[in-house]
Amino acid sequence: MRNFMLPKEAIEEFKNLYFQDYGIKLSDDEANYRANNLVALYTAVYGDNSGLIRQTNQIKDSPL
Repeated sequence: MRNFMLPKEAIEEFKNLYFQDYGIKLSDDEANYRANNLVALYTAVYGDNSGLIRQTNQIKDSPL
């Protein structure tokens, strides 16, 4: 698995979101592991098309 070296701010945000959703406080190591796995999964599924997906969602959300 590729390690994405997420910035500390991203790991902290992940820890906060995880706590909000699940009520569990993650250690820095556990949060880093889980966040990197999430990014790896996202990249494996969407690859380089993530920008296209973002644009498609914006079009779907458009009031037109």
